[in-house]
Amino acid sequence: MNIIFFGTSEFAVDSLVFLNASKHKIICVITQPDSRRDRGHKLHFTPVKVKALELGLNIFQTENINDEKSELFLKSLNADIFVVISFGSLLKKNILSISKYKAINVHPSILPYYRGAAPIQRTIMNGEVISGVTIMEMTEKLDAGDIILQKKIDILNYWNYGDLSKVLSNEGAKLLLKAIDLIEKGDDAKIPQNDRLHSYAKKIKKEEKYLDLNVDAKDLVNIIRGLTPKTTPILVFNIHLLGIIEAKEGKDLFRTAKVGEVLKIDKKEGILVKCGTGTMWLTKLKPEGKKTMSFKDFLNGNKITIGDLLKNKEEK
Repeated sequence: MNIIFFGTSEFAVDSLVFLNASKHKIICVITQPDSRRDRGHKLHFTPVKVKALELGLNIFQTENINDEKSELFLKSLNADIFVVISFGSLLKKNILSISKYKAINVHPSILPYYRGAAPIQRTIMNGEVISGVTIMEMTEKLDAGDIILQKKIDILNYWNYGDLSKVLSNEGAKLLLKAIDLIEKGDDAKIPQNDRLHSYAKKIKKEEKYLDLNVDAKDLVNIIRGLTPKTTPILVFNIHLLGIIEAKEGKDLFRTAKVGEVLKIDKKEGILVKCGTGTMWLTKLKPEGKKTMSFKDFLNGNKITIGDLLKNKEEK
């Protein structure tokens, strides 16, 4: 089949690679415009554009994929099917109706659960132990189309957002090829989603990186896992911001200790801190203005003792 591939983030790259190596043909890659960021305002390409250039594929970028110019361009390509993965913009009816077959999407959750912008992060942050990928037909309603294929994935308790994203990206790419083959053969039996069961994974807000030590230790560990490595969770130590890159739940409760109090410093386990309920070991940290380091390296360069307090940002 002749395919137009819509994708932007790293999550879409595996599918682009798998499709390019298959019997199908990618006739164009649609990705978000280049951006300028960092101190020098250096021009950055999307991860999908970087890979598309490496593969020698045709690329199209636009500020508005739903405008008349984009519509005319897409129609001129006579594509059999649109594949949309982590593209970053909603496609309207005028665009979704262009290809011969209905557009399909790879979504990193078991739909109808965790529709929306941040399904992988929210899945881990909520303490789920199972995730997965769904191949679905696209409609104008967000992540609500009929399901073509699904695969469940067990979440290992030490995985963070980056780990689960890599697994789901790879599994989604493999499932995508199966779905396209089924569509081409006319064997794609579709299942409507049960809207009564749906839940939404809202986009991660900037303020969510600031941790609240007053909550349960298990919940805090899940939040840290769900945010990293894309977003650095933050606490405050000695008036400086301290990134918490990795942590694990402690067994000791220390009910009479203050929230944020350093309870133990163990050369094997880490730095034990009191939470609202329970305790957590800090095992990997990122001091303000420095690189990520193990707790051992942090202890070598920073004076921290039992009884010291880590604080929430608003207490800085």
